[in-house]
Parts: sequence; C-alpha cells; structure tokens
Amino acid sequence: MILGLLQNACILIAFISIFNQIMKDKNIFEEMSIVYKILFGVCAGFLGMILMLNSVHITADTIIDFRYVSVLIAAIYGGPIPSLIAAIIIGIFRLLFLGISKTSVTALIVAIVIGSGIGVIAKQKLEKNKKIIFSMIFIFTVVSISSFVTYDDMKIIVKTLVVFFSSYMIVSFFSLKYADYVIETIRIYQKLKKEATKDYLTGLNNVREFDINFNSVSQMTMRKEEELSLLFIDIDFFKKVNDTYGHNAGDHVLRQLAQILVDTCRVYDIVSRNGGEEFSIILLDCSAVKATHIAERIRKIVENYKFKISEKESINITVSIGIASYPEVTSDMNKLTEDADSALYKAKRNGRNMVVLFDGVKFKQ
Repeated sequence: MILGLLQNACILIAFISIFNQIMKDKNIFEEMSIVYKILFGVCAGFLGMILMLNSVHITADTIIDFRYVSVLIAAIYGGPIPSLIAAIIIGIFRLLFLGISKTSVTALIVAIVIGSGIGVIAKQKLEKNKKIIFSMIFIFTVVSISSFVTYDDMKIIVKTLVVFFSSYMIVSFFSLKYADYVIETIRIYQKLKKEATKDYLTGLNNVREFDINFNSVSQMTMRKEEELSLLFIDIDFFKKVNDTYGHNAGDHVLRQLAQILVDTCRVYDIVSRNGGEEFSIILLDCSAVKATHIAERIRKIVENYKFKISEKESINITVSIGIASYPEVTSDMNKLTEDADSALYKAKRNGRNMVVLFDGVKFKQ
C-alpha cells in the first residue's frame, strides 16, 4: 500500500514538472482567460484520472488515491472554474470506470461538492496558506461524511479515514510546495528572459533585441526585395535635464518619449532604446520619403509636448533624428545602421532639433 501511495505521489510530481516545461514561456501570472481556465481544469481532471487508474486498495472494496490533490491545485492556482471542471471530469470518470453503483454515484457527488467548495474557498481574499488549510479541512469533512454514508463497517471507515488523512496531509503539503517552487522558477525564468530583451525603464526592446530584430528584418527585406528605413533618435542636451532636475526627472522623460514613439509609429514598426537617451525605430517596407515624414512628425510632437517631471513641473525637450533608407539611398544593407548614425551625428552637429536623411553624398534636412 505504501509503495502504491508513493507511486501516486510520483505521478503528481511528474505532472507538475511537465507543466513547468510546457508553461515556462506562457504568461501565467496575469488574470487567466476563460479558455485557459477551462484548459487548466481539463488538465487537472486528466491528472485526477491518471491518479485514479493508479489507486491503492486499502481493502477489497476500498481504494484511495490523490485525485483531490489535483482538484486542490486547480483551485489554488486557477480558481473555482478549473477546480469544478476537474472535479466533474474525475467524478464522471469514476462513474464510468467502476460502473454505476452506490459507491460511484457517491464519489461523483463528493467530487462535485469538493470541487465547488474549495473553488469558493480559493476565491476568498485570504493568504494562500489559509486557503490550503481551509480547503484541506473541507475535503476531510466531505470525505468523512461520504465514508459514513457509503460503508457500514466502522473498522473500514476508521482505517480509510486514517490512511486518507495522513497520506493527503503529507502529499498535499509536498505537492503544493513543489508547485510553488515550479511557479517561482517560471516567474524568475520569464523575468530574466524579459530583461534580456527589454529595456528595464521604458519597456522597449533593448540594444541586444534591436540587433536581433534588425538582422532578421534586414534578411527578410532583401529576400522580398522591399524597402527598409531606420531612424536613430537622440534627445538634445539630455545631460542638462539630468544635471538640472535630477536623474528621476530624466527617467520620466525617457518613459514619456518611449510612449510617444510607440504611439506615433505603425503597430508593426520596431521601437528600441539603444542606450542612454538614444532610441531607434525600424520602419518596415518604408521608403525614404515616408520615413522622413514619420521622423518629422515625431520631431514636432516632441517639440510641442510638455514632459512631466513632477506633479507640478513640466519641461520641453527636442530630439535630433538621423535616417537611412534601403535600397533608395543606402544600397548596402550592412551599412544602414552606420549611415543612420552618421545622419544623426550631422543633425546634432548642425544645430539639433532637426531631421537628416543620409543620401550617401550629402545630408538633407
């Protein structure tokens, strides 16, 4: 019997580990959509079915498994909908697997009651540990009542409840602890993955992601024989903003500028913060003329925008923008970033707050 219960516990741990591999790239930390809740409930129900297939006989007519731990996991991490779905699947499977009898019908009712009850408990505004404790008490209470309804032999009832309570307490504790560990591992993995590609301050792509995107887009552009334009954008006299108003004010300016760039561009353009006060925009399938219009629109919006640096104070800033465009003015894709940087340098040198298009021979404002 002990080996059988250990086998059940190993199935639980294995299932949670598989969940880790499948969900590590999915967003599981925001409010689940109804579709994901249903899928979560189905998966938990499937786990309960596997646990039931590996149930352990206490007596010839009495079995025990950890099916309700899967319902508990669904409730704690998904809420009422997944736990109820899991419970219904488990109850129906119990009915179909062992046939219609007093025991199987009772098991179906018990499963639905447990799924509903601990789902409601999980919905309450309580600490997770309290939710788990109250859920376990509820499960023990329902199972105890069903045992007295199902069995007449007091010795069987006592033996069943003792094994059930002791094994469930141990396995539930370790299963939920392991689930916590797995979810925290996923959280850390996703955080590190995001930090590797996103700028921590603005949420835009960082310079590493810019390089990856630019290489990918440039290859696609040449393959499809399309146009590609690149904007390099630099805040004028940004050091003066930091020196005068402080670095917190400078951070506010950077965040607001990032939002302006995102709002001004098309949804499929790629906006990045390349470092410090320098930003870039990869304009897909965009001619030099269109890129110049977009850049000039950005310049005017920034020039007229009141950047809030505190509750009571706002400032004005300007930006200089350099443009390079393939294949219209830059025939070599490998030189596109170099030409955009040269155009930006020209804009800064010629007085700032201007847009310059690199044409290989001269610069246009």
